[in-house]
Amino acid sequence: MTGIVDLKDLNNENTEHYKRINIIPSLEDENYEVFGSVISKNNLKSEDFLVRFGIYDFNGFSAMIKTLKDSNTDITECDIFWMVIGNPSKLSVFSPKNRELKVNCIKEPITLQPDNSYYSIKTSGQLSQGDTVFVNIYCSTTNYELINIRLIGWSKNCIYFRLVKPKNDSDSLTNIKTNIIIDIRMCILSSEYKILGIDNKEGGCHLDLVGYTLTKENLIIINDPIFAEIDNKV
Repeated sequence: MTGIVDLKDLNNENTEHYKRINIIPSLEDENYEVFGSVISKNNLKSEDFLVRFGIYDFNGFSAMIKTLKDSNTDITECDIFWMVIGNPSKLSVFSPKNRELKVNCIKEPITLQPDNSYYSIKTSGQLSQGDTVFVNIYCSTTNYELINIRLIGWSKNCIYFRLVKPKNDSDSLTNIKTNIIIDIRMCILSSEYKILGIDNKEGGCHLDLVGYTLTKENLIIINDPIFAEIDNKV
């Protein structure tokens, strides 16, 4: 199930925002995951905001939005694109425009390591060029709840990424003194899908506005020593 909601009711002077998104009709199960991103008025994925989804219930969910440093984008002119992933037979709600969509979901805990911001996750199926990866991060420790993720490469059965603080890409997580465990939740869509239909209005959304597309440029060469070192650390 997919949708787009505007952010006109938010205050652009704030740096942290909360948006409640209701689902109609209501779901019959709370076991689902939401992926999405902030879309600018030019219909582009905005890198000025970090969004996380939570507080799932039968009637909907909440989006927590953090404005990143030095942003000049007016959040009230933006929208949120969201996508609910779950078992349709349990949710009792089917996406009218994306019913044939098949996804591969991964949930894996990762222990953050001192002086290391690079990690990898193995996939249960083989990846292909053109696949799209959606990612959520959850952390129970409040000091580390705002963590951004950057996909840096992929191989046929592994995704490589970097975890950074949301201010900028150079602010890596290197000051960890205790074991912090985060949950990485990934959703992978096949390369045969390029556009998702939007269920609550007309039109569609290109997948690269929401997730990371696996390309030839970020394909990892087998036995690359840099990424072999990442694998050895995990």
